[in-house]
Order: sequence, then C-alpha cells, then structure tokens
Amino acid sequence: MDEKVILVTPSGEKLEKKLVCYFKSTDDEHPNIKNIPIVAIETGEMNGANYVLEFFWEQNGIYQPVNNEAAWGEVKKTIIDIINGKTEVEGVL
Repeated sequence: MDEKVILVTPSGEKLEKKLVCYFKSTDDEHPNIKNIPIVAIETGEMNGANYVLEFFWEQNGIYQPVNNEAAWGEVKKTIIDIINGKTEVEGVL
C-alpha cells in the first residue's frame, strides 16, 4: 500500500504520512471501536528494525490518536485477530 494521508495538527500544520492500513471493526465484542474508522500510519521513526506506527480513529469527523485505554485495547485485539484470521473487518489491512 503506497497511499499517503494528510494529517493536520492542532496548530494547522499539514503532515503527509504513509498509510499502512485502515479498517473498521464490525465485531460486537469491541463496542468502543465498532463501526469507527481506524487508520495506522508510519511515523518515519524506527524502533530497532521496526517502523513505529501511530493509530488514529475518527471522532467527531476528525482523525485523532486513539487515546482511550479501552478503545486502544480493542484496536490491539482486533489487529491480532485479523492477523490470526479470527475476525473480519471492513477495509484494507
């Protein structure tokens, strides 16, 4: 996936980042993120040999960092379930 996204900071600065994946959970077991678009972007930083990712969710029409602990737990569980083939989502991974 070579798509780019434009993020706007609170100060109005526009940042272009590489989109890694996007999805929307349709699982009733994830009520905090059900039917909410989630995007993962590369930060451009490395942690050892791995790229650092940031996850954003749509709140009030704006993509914001996932800063809710319960929602973040559901995002991580959904990604693990997708990798293991245990759940289906709308979108691309």
